Amino acid sequence: MLLIFLLVAVRTPATGQQRETPFQGYLAVASVYASANHASALDEIGKWPLPAIDAAVAELRGKERQLRAAPSAPDEIAFGTVEAAVLMHAEAGLLALQASRKAEAEAHLRTSTTLFEWSRRAAVTARNYATMRRSLVERHGPALLRPEIRERIGFVDYYQALAAAALGMGFPETARPFAARARQAAPLDAQVQLVFGCVAETLALDAAVRGRESETLQLQEEAGRAMLDALALDSTLHEARLRLGRLLVERGAVVQAEPFLDAAERAATDERQRYLARLLLGRVAQRRGRPDEAARFCAAALEAWPDSQAARLALAQALEKQYGPAAARPVVAATLSASRRPDRKEDPWSLYPFGPPGTAKEALARVWQSALNR
Repeated sequence: MLLIFLLVAVRTPATGQQRETPFQGYLAVASVYASANHASALDEIGKWPLPAIDAAVAELRGKERQLRAAPSAPDEIAFGTVEAAVLMHAEAGLLALQASRKAEAEAHLRTSTTLFEWSRRAAVTARNYATMRRSLVERHGPALLRPEIRERIGFVDYYQALAAAALGMGFPETARPFAARARQAAPLDAQVQLVFGCVAETLALDAAVRGRESETLQLQEEAGRAMLDALALDSTLHEARLRLGRLLVERGAVVQAEPFLDAAERAATDERQRYLARLLLGRVAQRRGRPDEAARFCAAALEAWPDSQAARLALAQALEKQYGPAAARPVVAATLSASRRPDRKEDPWSLYPFGPPGTAKEALARVWQSALNR
C-alpha cells in the first residue's frame, strides 16, 4: 500500500540505509498520481493532515535548483512529479468541494495554485540557467547539457478548468478568482470571457436573492461586459448572446434584450439553447404587454423541452393574463402531473446558474490530457 511510502520509516536496516522522510513520501504519492493508480494517490493524500502537506510543499519549493526534466541523481526531482502534484491537489480540492467540505477544498485548491505558480517561475529560471550552461559547452563539453524543463499544463487552461468546475458544482465564489486569473492572462479568448461572465452572472443571481442591490448591479455589469467581449471575439458564441439577453431582461432593458434573444433562438445549436431563448422571449413579450405572443413563445419553449416546469408555469401565467384562471388551470394540472414522473429530464432553467453544460468537463479533460495523458 501507498501508506508505506507515507510513513517516516520505522525500518532502519543494519546496512545504514536512510529512512524515508515525509517529503519523500509526498513525492511518492504525487508520482503514483501521475500513474494509472491516481485514485489510490487521492485516497492517500486525503489522509494527510493539512499542516503535513504544507510542510512538504514548503520543502519542495526550497529545492528549486534540484528540478529536472529527467532526473539522473537521487536528490533530483522530476518536474513532471511537481505537475502531477498540482493536479492531484486540484482534483482533491474539487472532490472536497463537490462533497461540500469547503475548508478542505480551499486548502487543496490553494496548495494546487501555489505549486502551479511556483513551478512555472521555477521552469523559467531553469531555462535561463540552461541558456547560461550552453555558453560553456564549447569549453567543457556536452556533458553540461541536460534536457530542458517544459511545462505541460497550460496557464489559461488550468485556471479556466478550475473556474468552470467550481461554477459547475455551484460554488461561483470559489470560481471567481480562477476565472479572473484566466481572463487576466487571456483577455482575447472568447471562451475565457464567457466563463468569467457566467461566474459574475451567477454571483449576481445570489446577490439578488440576498437583496444586495448595489452588488447585484455591479456583478450584472461585469457579466454583461464579459458577454459583449466574448461576442466581439466570436460572433458565433450563441451562449454569450443568450446570456446577455437574459441579463438585459433582468435589468429591465427588454427592448434591448429582444434582438439578442431572437438571434440566439434562430441560431441555437441545440434544444437547450432554443428552449431557453424561447422562454426568455416569452418573458420579454409578457413585460412588453403582449400576452398572446408570450403564450406562443412559452408553448414553443415547451415544445423544445417537453419536461420543462418553468415553461409550463410561464405558459400558465400568460394564459391566465390573457383569458383568465380557467385557461391556465389545465396547464397547472399538467405541471403537477409531470413533476411526479421519475424519468423526466432536468429543466435547463434550473441548471442555468451552473454555466454552459459540458464546459467544465471539456476544460478539465484538456488539462489532464496534456499533463498526464488521461
